[in-house]
Amino acid sequence: MKWVSRVVFLLILLGLLAAGLSQQLPKVSWQSSLADALPNQVSETQRAYLESQQPNTQQLLIAFEQSGHTAGELHATVESEVAVLLQHEPTLKRAELTDTKAFLSFYREHAGRLATRQDTERLRAGQFNGLISDAQSLLQSPEPVLVPVTQDPLLLTQRYLKSLPDLMPGYKNHNGLYSRTDGERVQVLVPLQIAGDALSINQTQQVVAQLNRFISAVKQTDADISSYRSGLIFHADAGAKQAKQEMTWFGGLSLLLVLGVLIWVFRSPFQLLYTLSLLAVASAFGLLATLFWSSSPHVLMLVFATSFIGLCIDYVIHGFIARSHGASAWKALTPALWLGGLTTIAGYALLLAVPLPLLQQLGVFMAAALFSAVLLVTLTLPWLPKPKQPQAKWQRFCEKAETGYCRLQRQLPSRWLTVLPVITVVILIAAHASNDSVRLLASSPKPLLEQESYLREHTSFYFSPEVILVAGDTRQQALERTSLVDESYHAIGISDYYLPISQQQGAIELQRQLFESSDGAAFLQWLGISAPKLNAADAVHPLEHQFLYPFNDRWLSVVRLKQGNAAASFDDKPWAQVFDPIEHASSALGEYRQSMQVWLGALLALSFFVLFIFLNRGAALKEKAKASWQVFSVILLSVSTALLIAQLSQPLNLFHWIGAMFVLVLSIDYGVFCASRLQRSHALQAIYLSALTTLVAFGALTFSSTPAIAAFGQVVMVGVLVSVLFCPLITTAPTKDVKKDEGQ
Repeated sequence: MKWVSRVVFLLILLGLLAAGLSQQLPKVSWQSSLADALPNQVSETQRAYLESQQPNTQQLLIAFEQSGHTAGELHATVESEVAVLLQHEPTLKRAELTDTKAFLSFYREHAGRLATRQDTERLRAGQFNGLISDAQSLLQSPEPVLVPVTQDPLLLTQRYLKSLPDLMPGYKNHNGLYSRTDGERVQVLVPLQIAGDALSINQTQQVVAQLNRFISAVKQTDADISSYRSGLIFHADAGAKQAKQEMTWFGGLSLLLVLGVLIWVFRSPFQLLYTLSLLAVASAFGLLATLFWSSSPHVLMLVFATSFIGLCIDYVIHGFIARSHGASAWKALTPALWLGGLTTIAGYALLLAVPLPLLQQLGVFMAAALFSAVLLVTLTLPWLPKPKQPQAKWQRFCEKAETGYCRLQRQLPSRWLTVLPVITVVILIAAHASNDSVRLLASSPKPLLEQESYLREHTSFYFSPEVILVAGDTRQQALERTSLVDESYHAIGISDYYLPISQQQGAIELQRQLFESSDGAAFLQWLGISAPKLNAADAVHPLEHQFLYPFNDRWLSVVRLKQGNAAASFDDKPWAQVFDPIEHASSALGEYRQSMQVWLGALLALSFFVLFIFLNRGAALKEKAKASWQVFSVILLSVSTALLIAQLSQPLNLFHWIGAMFVLVLSIDYGVFCASRLQRSHALQAIYLSALTTLVAFGALTFSSTPAIAAFGQVVMVGVLVSVLFCPLITTAPTKDVKKDEGQ
C-alpha cells in the first residue's frame, strides 16, 4: 500500500509538471540578442537599431583572378556561371548596394529633383553659365543620357548618379559584376546577397555547397584562375563543420567512455537510464519555474545551465553507491546530499539580487532544477531494489586511495590547506587580465581569414560595425538630420542616395531661377523645350530599407561608417549618437563576467557559513569549524588554480567564469561528502566516478578549436582535477561508524 501511494504521488507530480508546461510553453517567447539580456543598458535608438537589423540577410563577395588573359574572357565565364548559380539557388541575388543599375528607373522618375551638393552650391552662387556649359558638353558627348532631358535639362540628376557611393573603387561595373586589369592580372568581383537565413545550418550548408560548385565551375575553365571569398555565411559554414567534427570525435568518444565506465562500475545500465530520466524531469521543473518567472527567457540561460548535468550525475552516483552499501550508508548520505544541494541552491538564489535578467533566469532555473533533483533522488531511490555494489576493483582502488591520503595527512603541515589557496588567490589577483571582446570567442580557418582580409583591402564592400544613429520625429526629419552628419565622417547613409523634400524643393527653386534668367531661357530654346514644372516628391528609395527604420512612432536613420573610419561624438547634435554593436556585445559580456565574479565571491562566503552551521551538527564546534574551513579552502584552491592556469593561455572572459561556476558547485559537493559522516572509501567511490565522468565529458572541450568552448573546458578540467585531488585530504569530525549495515 505504501508503494502504491508513492507511485500515485509521483504520477500526480509528473501530471502537474506536464500541465504546467503545456500551459506555459505556448506563451513563451525566447530571446536571443544581448539587447534582450541587458534591457537597461541600451537607449531606445540603439534597441531599435538592433531589432531592425536583418542578420539573416548577409552580403558575400567572391573574387576571381587570372594572369595573361583579357578581362572580357574571364568576365564572360563568370557571368555565365553566375546566371546558372542564381537560377539554382533562389536565396541568392545580386547585392543591392553595388547594383546601381537595378534602381536606375527611380532616378529617371525623380530627374531634376536630385542634385549634388556641389551643383546646388553652384546654383545658389549664380554660376548658371558653368552649369549650362556642363550640360551642353554632356549632351554633345558620346556618353549616354540616363535621365529625361525634358524633366532635367541641366542633367543634374545624371551627375548625382555619378556621385553615388562607389563600393568598388577602381573596378568597372558591368551587369552587376566588377572587373579591372592590373598589369597582366585580371580580377572579377561577384557581390551577392543571401535573402535566406545565413545563420541556419541547413540553409547555410546548402548555399555554400552551391557557391562551391559555382567557384569550381569557373576555375575548371582554366587552371590559372584563383578565387577568394568573404562573408558571414562562409564563416558560419566553417564553424558548423568544425563543431560537427568536434561533436563527432570529442562528444562521441567521451560519451562512449562515460557509458563504459558507468556500466563497468555499476555492472548495469539501469543507473544510466535513471540518470537520464531524472535529468529530464528535473530540467523540466527548472524550465517551468523559469517560465513562471519570465515569459521571455533568454537562450543563453540554457547555455549557462549546462553545469546542472554534472550536478545531477553527481547526486545519482552518490545515491546509488550509498544504497548499495546498506541502509546506514544511505542514512549518512541523505543529510550530506541535502546540505550540498541546498548550499548550491542558496547560491543560485543569490542571482535573483543581480540586476541582470539573464542571470536571474539562470538562478530560478538552477534552484528549481537542483531542488527537484535532490528531492527525487531522496524520494525515489529508496523505492528501488537494492543495487549491486560497485565493481570490486573500483572499491579496492578507492580503499587504497583512502589509505594513501591518510598517510599523506599525517605528513603534511597542519596549515598547508590554508596557505596554498591564499598564495594561489594572491597570484591570480596580481596577474589578473580580462578581455571581453566577442571577437575572441570564435575562430575561423586561417585561409578564409586571409581571403577576407585581402578583399577588405581592395574594396569598400564592407562597412565598419560602428554606426551613427540619427533619430527623427518624422521620416523627413530623420532624412534631413542624416544629411548633416554622413558626409563629415566618411560614411554612407540614405542621404547619399536620396534627398529630403526640403533639399529637393531648394534645388527645384534654384533651377527655376536659372531658367527664368536670359542664359537659362536661351539654353531651353537651344534644347527646344520649355521649363520643367517640378515639385518635391516624398518617395521611397529601393535601398531605404537598409538605412531607415520606424520605431516607437519615430524614425531611425542609420549612417554606416566605411571600414577603417571612426566617428566622433555628437555633443552638439543630441539626436545623433555613435553606436558599435560589437563593443556593445563585448560590454554585455563584461557585465556578465563582473556579475559572475561577484556571485562566485558571495557563494564562497555563503558556503562557509552554511557549512559551519549545518555540517556534522553533532560534532564539536572546533571540529565543525575546522572541517568547514578545509572545505572552503579546497573550493577556493580549485577555482583559483583553474582560473590561474587558464589565464596563462589567454585573458579571462565570461566563459572562463562559467567554467569556474561549475567547478565551484561541484567542489561544494565533493567537499561536503568528504567532510560528512559518510565512510571515506564510499564517498571516494562516488566522488572519483563523478569526477571521472565530468573530466571526460567536459574536459574534452579543452581541445575545441572554438576559443570560448575551449576556455570553458579548460577551467572545468583543471578545477575538477584539483578538487578531486585535494578533497580527500579534508579531515572529518569524529562520527559514528556506518559500516555495521554495509552488508544489508
